[in-house]
Amino acid sequence: MSKEQASGIRAAGPRPSDYFIILTTVIIWGGSFAATKYALAQAEPSLILLLRFLFGLPVLAAGCLFEGSLRLPTKREFIILALIGFQGIYFHQGIQAVAMKTAGAGNANWMMVASPAIVALLGWIFLGEKISRSGAAGLLLSAAGVTLVLALGTVKGTAETGSFGSIGDYIILLSVLNWAVFLVISRNYLREDMPPAFLIFWEMVFATLYAFVTTLIVGTDYSQMSAFTTQTWLSVIFLGSLSSAFAYLLWYKALSVMPVAKLIVFQFLQPVAGMVISYFLIGERYTLWLALGAVMIMSGIWLVNKR
Repeated sequence: MSKEQASGIRAAGPRPSDYFIILTTVIIWGGSFAATKYALAQAEPSLILLLRFLFGLPVLAAGCLFEGSLRLPTKREFIILALIGFQGIYFHQGIQAVAMKTAGAGNANWMMVASPAIVALLGWIFLGEKISRSGAAGLLLSAAGVTLVLALGTVKGTAETGSFGSIGDYIILLSVLNWAVFLVISRNYLREDMPPAFLIFWEMVFATLYAFVTTLIVGTDYSQMSAFTTQTWLSVIFLGSLSSAFAYLLWYKALSVMPVAKLIVFQFLQPVAGMVISYFLIGERYTLWLALGAVMIMSGIWLVNKR
């Protein structure tokens, strides 16, 4: 068996169906911020987070069954998965849920797409990975684009999005940084011999436990669910079953046939999808400054990732 076969990567490269899988993934993720904001209109962030994880677990369990990896983790895996589940899922999605009370959904999508540039910077600082001159220029360009999106990108006072510079906007920036730090710290852990669906499922199990404890600590009112509209339930189901579960399974499927450097380019489409969904779902309106900032962010990340 060749090295490529052993790692599950097809030598023939991606097929047209694989590109469809990638596009489906980024469209789902693009709509997650708008869905979160919609659901938060009727419930506290802690309740939305718990429900999101609960709806995601059955999908990931099915993925494990399909993969043939549904089993208990070993003692070493238990520790790794508990840590990754906290930072990469519970904390990451938790602070996003809090942030979306005041942050704009379009903003959040554009800020999250800057993660690869931050990963490159942290890798240079902590892992000694080299950054070319074009990469350094890309980092600065992405940072400038994020600043522009934050300051001038959305029409103020529309669809309960709040103004730029709200606490939610800055929490989303913390979320971007947290995700980048997570990717750098977890590089060695993710090389462990753990199948993708198994890894994601147990991360979600631990994240669910953390979220449940959080609802007890903050005194979450579960009775809010009785007032949920059909649209709110659909938003929660979308967040759990699709955004937190199915999309991750698709992403790992895409990783098995395409290099990360090539795959990450498709994530540039995530905020585009998010803007369209936010426009129709929660009525967000945008200015031309957001388009300029978006071009700066995408150009900067392209510079960082180009070979």
